[in-house]
Amino acid sequence: MPERQRDFLGDLAAIALGAAAFFIFCGWWLLIPNNIAWLTIADRTMHQLGWMFFRDTPWGTPPGVSPRLGIEVANSIALADSLPLFAIPFKLLGAWLPQPFQYWGYWFLLSFSLQSFFAYRLARELSVGRFMALMAAAFALITPAFLFRVPMHMALSGHFVLLAGLYLYARKTPPAVWVWPLLVALTAAIHGTLLAMVLGIWFAAWVQRLWLGRIRLVPAAAEIILIPSLVGIVLWAVGFLEATSFGTYGYGDYKLNLLWPLIRYRWSSIFPDLPHTRFDYEGLSFLGIGIIALLVIAIVTGAIASLRRLAGRFWLPLVLSLVVMMVFGYSKNISLGSIELVHLPVPEFINKIGAAFRSTGRFVWPILYLVTIGSVALVARRFRLAVALPLVLAAFIGQAVDSAPAWRAFAKSIPAPADIWPTPLRSPIWQRAADAGYNRVRAIPVTGLNRDYRWLGYYAVLHGMEVDAIYLARIDEDAYLLHRANTEKMLETGDFEPKTVYTLDVYSAFKAQQHLTPNDFLGMIDGRIVFIRGGARLAEGVPFRPFTQRD
Repeated sequence: MPERQRDFLGDLAAIALGAAAFFIFCGWWLLIPNNIAWLTIADRTMHQLGWMFFRDTPWGTPPGVSPRLGIEVANSIALADSLPLFAIPFKLLGAWLPQPFQYWGYWFLLSFSLQSFFAYRLARELSVGRFMALMAAAFALITPAFLFRVPMHMALSGHFVLLAGLYLYARKTPPAVWVWPLLVALTAAIHGTLLAMVLGIWFAAWVQRLWLGRIRLVPAAAEIILIPSLVGIVLWAVGFLEATSFGTYGYGDYKLNLLWPLIRYRWSSIFPDLPHTRFDYEGLSFLGIGIIALLVIAIVTGAIASLRRLAGRFWLPLVLSLVVMMVFGYSKNISLGSIELVHLPVPEFINKIGAAFRSTGRFVWPILYLVTIGSVALVARRFRLAVALPLVLAAFIGQAVDSAPAWRAFAKSIPAPADIWPTPLRSPIWQRAADAGYNRVRAIPVTGLNRDYRWLGYYAVLHGMEVDAIYLARIDEDAYLLHRANTEKMLETGDFEPKTVYTLDVYSAFKAQQHLTPNDFLGMIDGRIVFIRGGARLAEGVPFRPFTQRD
């Protein structure tokens, strides 16, 4: 069989392996286009609501803006972490899509398939045979850092872009001039954190090619201008730049632990459960017992000695880049297990960068994947196939079985397919308000994360309304403070908006009560205090509890 045909079959096998992993980990029902039942949990709700509002909003400038979700503090599809790479094309097809529609199952299928494909390709560039390269791909598919992220932060589960970057760096022949720009542009339309890591790998590759004479000065200069320009254009188009400030809480808490390769969290049944700090799960990067076993074999047999090549000109730029990212992941609060070792005084610009990314522990992922694929490569190159394959296969089976309670949990948690969410907002008053032309939903007090955002947002999007009860990845701090001040002023003056449904806390309800007229509605429905200017008629014949001083 010709070599090119063997290569094609190997690539195909890797993609099929990734697809099989998707069906095992997620289940086929995620591919039902109008099945949104599984998207009511945690951040998945934010991502799906972001898409639902964006789909039904007229196009704006830039294309990624989404003004109905948040009103005064609205920004874009990118800052709802709703995967602009899919959201924008699917919005173009919106007229032909079912209602509701979700693309997350297809994104997961693509992510698993490409995770396997690029891990396989990276292993092949490390001079690993096809069978062993497929084993490396299998390990990439059961990497805890990847599987932990899939059901949690859906766009951020696109780890394949990191493996693609590592593969492009490791290629024995440099990729075509359009490949790096394509990867960077696609990543910019996926997630900002992944983009930062891919840019770090790309810059290392740029230095490597220049250092080794694999790129001429003029093309190198053009690339160093083109890539940042392209990133800026894509980030603008998807609406990532709509927020004027990106800093938020969490820097120094959502970090990487010095013991990151060994802190198992719940991804092992037999490995010791090492103590750790409260929020460093964002740096979850447990290697898994299989990879740890392969590393031990590599050390005992002396295969690890081949890593001295990493100090050469080919690998050194990448090693330095990955180490810088890992160090950034440790943040300004260095922890060893559960012990906070030191709080580092960092320059203000580092503090701002850290606050923008917040969960810096994620920046270990590129080095994690290089260690994972590299461990398989070390054993594969140390032994002949008849010995290496059983060793690596046993390590894989051991890790898969050991982590099974964790990776089986997602599929078990998926509810029966449904095209609706079981909302607690069941009073007829909600529907009557929508039928009467009320077009806004507001929640007081104004918060950056409203606890009722899921159900108020779902109610609003189903009825074509705007809503300011939100959960977004980032909001404009100045716009938020102004909106909050205007809301406080409104409570004092009683100048409530017409055609708006308000949910209030007790303090705000007392304020609203002072401005109540006979035509207004103020009462408890579905466990929420609701105020509707001119809405008294909406409650006729409907049971509710009027708001009183006792509340």
